[in-house]
Amino acid sequence: MTSTDEKPRRAAFLLNAHAKSVTKVILKRLQDIIPKDDLYVSHNLKEAHQSIDNIVNRGYAYLFCGGGDGTVVLAINYLNKYGKAHPLMPQPKLGVLRLGTGNAIARYLGALAPEHDIKAILAGKPIKPVALSMIETSSGQQTPFAGIGYDGELMNDFESVKEVFFESPFRRFFSSVLGYAVAGIFKTIPRQFNRKLPNIRVNSSHPAYRIKEVNGSDEEVFIETGQLLYDGVAPIICVGTIPFVGYGMTLFPFANRRPGYMHLRVSAVPLSVCLSNLYPSIWHGHFRHKKLFDFLVKDVTIESEESLPYQLGGDVMGYKKQLYFKISSAPVAMVALDRKAAPTTFPSQPLMTPLI
Repeated sequence: MTSTDEKPRRAAFLLNAHAKSVTKVILKRLQDIIPKDDLYVSHNLKEAHQSIDNIVNRGYAYLFCGGGDGTVVLAINYLNKYGKAHPLMPQPKLGVLRLGTGNAIARYLGALAPEHDIKAILAGKPIKPVALSMIETSSGQQTPFAGIGYDGELMNDFESVKEVFFESPFRRFFSSVLGYAVAGIFKTIPRQFNRKLPNIRVNSSHPAYRIKEVNGSDEEVFIETGQLLYDGVAPIICVGTIPFVGYGMTLFPFANRRPGYMHLRVSAVPLSVCLSNLYPSIWHGHFRHKKLFDFLVKDVTIESEESLPYQLGGDVMGYKKQLYFKISSAPVAMVALDRKAAPTTFPSQPLMTPLI
């Protein structure tokens, strides 16, 4: 419960101190902007959970996370768990700062530079609700994108490349599409020589749609319940409810095409072909290929002959032979700055203004 001697607060800010973009310089700049009582900095999972507990108990209307997609996914899942354990406790609506290495969710919500957005939030600028559909795993975790295969492996390699150049003058270049290409060419592709790819089976227990290119346009082909969606070699299998993954790559161009469905992408395209078409074709979601299979599904079971690298919201999760995903029963209530709203006059202490 909110303390009786404390008025409801407008916004709390939770930063992941271990996110590569949250440097000491940036943290100091943000500390100069955000009131001390409203800033929470976590150095580990335990501190992050404790911070969220404190934020909920203090009655904040909004919680803005900074630290990349992994930080946001952590907050979504912890708030979901907290809400089930305390169903009568009001929860803050979740927003995102563009402060991380991935920022797919921040990009989707229209976040700009963190200092700009924080100043706007503290000044009382209008904030709009955004319902974000999520993917749910068999263990109940929620995420806007996940996958197994080369995408998980390439993300691992990309992280290692960024680590090498993090303190160098070339950091900006190797944290972009160039970093993906370098990781793929010099780390991921060489590892594939003489590797026998496993067979993959993909099923859905609900009606689905196959997206096929017909006369230059993408059309939906209905698939009845119980049909096998894919059976064969597929080094990349991924799902998403938002178009973007890290750095704005449009990996799921059909994510918002049909409400109540997620985009399933199964690729048997050689990795060398993917890398040679990485920009701009794949990066902007225009790439099509006879060995690239796109579906709209409500749920999906993925089975592999051998364990493959698995990523959840951009975070590496080990290796899996079988995965189950479904569209969540209800979207996550999130928020974003309403940049089209007319200016609003707030009282002189907007931080202490309860939200309607």
